[in-house]
Amino acid sequence: MLSVTLFLSIAKTAMTIITILVSLFIIKFVLTPLKRMFELKRSDASFYFFPGIGFNRYMRNDLKTKGDFLHSIKHYKENHPNKKFEVTNLGSSVTIMLRDPDLIKEFVNKPALYEKHHVFRVIKMLTGTGLPMAEGDTWKIHRKIVSSCFHYEFLTSNTNNIMNIINEFLDKITPQDYQNYPITLKMQEITGDVIGRMFFGERLSNYTFKGKSMTLALAQLGTELGLCAVSLGVLLFGTKILKAPFIPRYRKVMQDVTDFRKLCLQIVQDRKSTNPQKSQDLLGTLLQTQESGISEQCLSDEDIVNEFISFYLAGVDTTGHLVSMALYNLTQYPEYLQILQEERDQTFNTETIKTAETLQKMDSLHAFIKETLRFYSPAPGVTFRVATADHKLLDLEIKKGDVVRADLFSAYYNQKYFDHPHEFNPKRFCDNKQKVDSYVFIPFSAGPRNCIGQHLAVLEAKLLISEFLERFDFKLQDGYKLKMINRFTYEPVDHLLFNLTPRSV
Repeated sequence: MLSVTLFLSIAKTAMTIITILVSLFIIKFVLTPLKRMFELKRSDASFYFFPGIGFNRYMRNDLKTKGDFLHSIKHYKENHPNKKFEVTNLGSSVTIMLRDPDLIKEFVNKPALYEKHHVFRVIKMLTGTGLPMAEGDTWKIHRKIVSSCFHYEFLTSNTNNIMNIINEFLDKITPQDYQNYPITLKMQEITGDVIGRMFFGERLSNYTFKGKSMTLALAQLGTELGLCAVSLGVLLFGTKILKAPFIPRYRKVMQDVTDFRKLCLQIVQDRKSTNPQKSQDLLGTLLQTQESGISEQCLSDEDIVNEFISFYLAGVDTTGHLVSMALYNLTQYPEYLQILQEERDQTFNTETIKTAETLQKMDSLHAFIKETLRFYSPAPGVTFRVATADHKLLDLEIKKGDVVRADLFSAYYNQKYFDHPHEFNPKRFCDNKQKVDSYVFIPFSAGPRNCIGQHLAVLEAKLLISEFLERFDFKLQDGYKLKMINRFTYEPVDHLLFNLTPRSV
């Protein structure tokens, strides 16, 4: 009799706990966001709600049914011609997806009123307060210092060095590599080494991380953190769960983050023990700033590590993706291949030493890259940010705690700004045939926090594409069907595999 009574008591307690947990879930993930969504109800806004994951639900469905995670955003203006933004949810927060260039302009020019969403704080565990993740005065100081080092003249003076790195990698392609060549991975390997050597110099190859090159290890670590950032555990419980010792996946990633940062710090300190003044890479330049002794004019060793990792993660995936998608487009639209080859022969091949001026003459290639960015930009939106104070974006009332994001593809695929937007047509960017507002097409973002590495990205892309076209004919693996997903970047679900044929030069 006692055991039955005890069982009933335990069952009652368990039911009470379950009821409380369910009630808390409903309050936090249903009632709280719905209340704020109703406050934002207006005629020029669309609405979508799903408990917990919000808009991710229809994006996942788009991937499953349309083969494109961002299908709904690309077709947003067709289905909602008079809507300027979407109100939805992400976890317990209301999320405002801006899809009007005027609102986006206001948003990107008011960075001081926002901070990164907690999902991106996962990446911050690796990057620290590097430029993409820094806020407030820290961002201002770092931006000023890095901008003074990362100037256009520095990039142009390194054009030939970048070309040498590209040739070094392309020279390693053997006949065994000609079939099923993983173009995105290989392009990211090249762009990663470019950034690594521009920052740390040639001696970077002397260091490895757990048996892998520094660049490959960092790329894989960034991918793992990106997947953790969108995992259910982080979405529901925040970044603190990453430090929970009872979850093996999170524990391993966090240990790798700690070990990798220690190695980067060791590289910086090794350089300081030699002659940093004689180094012409970014590390040497940044170390020289420490001689001023004024905190506002120099970066600490840890700050330098933060900037390297930030530059690497921001540049490797994005630039490698841009190049591989441009080459993919050439397999789909071969009529442009001849145009780019002729331009290359008339400009790129006429000079033994390639310079920035050489690349600036390649207008057709530049237009092709811009159209690739419009079609398959690796960064299709400005990152999720959380309002730190009540304010307005034009006539849109933003409250403290609201999550705001600028969705760029809704403008890129809007017929108001681009004729026949779902057609791939680089000629739209030639000879200013189609002028668009400066906040309609912003593949490198805009405002004070625009991408500081955009000139390097375009320079790398032009050199890589030009040299690849010089060496190889290529075609996409038979039967390949492109499906696009938004992971750390907007990228193919399955690896792009090319079959290569060496060209007679």
